[in-house]
Amino acid sequence: MPQRILSLEIDDAELKATVVQTSFRDYKVTGFFREPLNGDAEVQLKRFVEQHAEAGDTILTALSGDRVTWRTFFLPFRDQKKLAQTVPFELESSVPFGLDEVVVDFQVLQRDRAGTTVLAALVQREDLERHLERMQRIGADPKVVDVSPLATLNTLSLVPDLPPSFAFLDCGPRSITVALYRERALVGLRTLARTAVPAAEQTNGATPPPLDEMVSDVRWTLLALNGAPLDDDLICYVAGDAALVALAEPALAQGLHADVRRLDRLKLRNLSAELGAQATGFSPSLGLALREVTPAALGVNFRRGEFTFQRGEQEVRRALRTVAILGLVVLVLTVFDMFVKHQQLQGQVDALDVQIQRIFADTLPAVGRVPNPKGVLTEEAELLRQRVDIVSDVVPVSTSTSIDVLRAAASAVPTRVRVDCEDYAMDPNEVRLRCNTDTYESVDQIRDGLAQTGFFSEVDVKDAKKSAKGTGIDFRIVMRLNKDVRPAGGQR
Repeated sequence: MPQRILSLEIDDAELKATVVQTSFRDYKVTGFFREPLNGDAEVQLKRFVEQHAEAGDTILTALSGDRVTWRTFFLPFRDQKKLAQTVPFELESSVPFGLDEVVVDFQVLQRDRAGTTVLAALVQREDLERHLERMQRIGADPKVVDVSPLATLNTLSLVPDLPPSFAFLDCGPRSITVALYRERALVGLRTLARTAVPAAEQTNGATPPPLDEMVSDVRWTLLALNGAPLDDDLICYVAGDAALVALAEPALAQGLHADVRRLDRLKLRNLSAELGAQATGFSPSLGLALREVTPAALGVNFRRGEFTFQRGEQEVRRALRTVAILGLVVLVLTVFDMFVKHQQLQGQVDALDVQIQRIFADTLPAVGRVPNPKGVLTEEAELLRQRVDIVSDVVPVSTSTSIDVLRAAASAVPTRVRVDCEDYAMDPNEVRLRCNTDTYESVDQIRDGLAQTGFFSEVDVKDAKKSAKGTGIDFRIVMRLNKDVRPAGGQR
């Protein structure tokens, strides 16, 4: 989520702050602020924070290098949980404190198949408690408490086209941060306590002895970090107090045989020319802010255990509420979209229903409007199909129809024999007739003639008796259809 970050650098002489505004995709450094300390430092710090902080800001702070102990070492494993368990014991031998008296955090510098190189840092609990109590008194609750020299190194993320190996110096008024990189990985970090030498102390172009001492200390520190002689024309990036950087540049170039590159003369990423010129004087606070927005940034955070930043939980809950609200909005939009699509489909269904009713009315005008026209049409079609089956599809042979059967039956009756049929019924298996003729002999002739047509496998006479009306013989005849034998001489 977008946020405003206020990072503070607090020392005995000056207050500094960097403000960074983040967006969903990027960030922007919006300002640098500084104020010399004079009078009541805590009152001035409170006024400074109130002046530059806004509601909801993420506040970051760092402890000076003289309050923190750190070491860089290699451990022969890569598991994060195992590192967290081992690092404190590796540091314990370096300080005269028990683990219950310190707070430890570490930064992974490099991992490979052999193991992990880490920079581990510790601070005494009482120093951390004093710092957090001071922040609480001025109304600030820092999300991060880092170590200033380590945070400073994040300013290098603004430098384009870093070489594989280089040195970095941050020249502050009270100390100098010295770092060495090989293959773009930090291999060592030291701080040197120094007193800044103003340019006015230079005489006749000569370099004051304290500056010679500073260059010598930097050189020996880099030799110790490198473990070997320094490369010729080693690239050395320099940031920090503008007056001291301007004073030290030629001495560093000569004493280190280095290619000195001042950050205030480089085009830095995401910074205007004006802000870039100011940036190097705010390296600790700028680097501290950048750790929140830069991938693979360096830094530790002593806010752990009982000192854990509680507002983080509030931010998580706020983020969850935001996600819930967004989820509800998505759900409402989804339901609305489904409703709109349902209405569109319902309109299409209604149009089809109107068309079906119109076709139904044209097909069966006598029926009128019914709730289920499809079902009624289906039933009517089935009735018609059955009728058609009886008339044309129910055949004794594959090429004959019921009309052929009737014609053959009529032709089979001898012309001299009278026969009157009162009832006729035909189904897929047989034909049934109720008739009247003159004599029993005529009944036999009719039966024999029908049997010879070939259309019938069986011809049975039933209930032959004298007519109650005295008009001859009444009888029923049942003719079972022959579907296996084609009638001799049968025609369509």
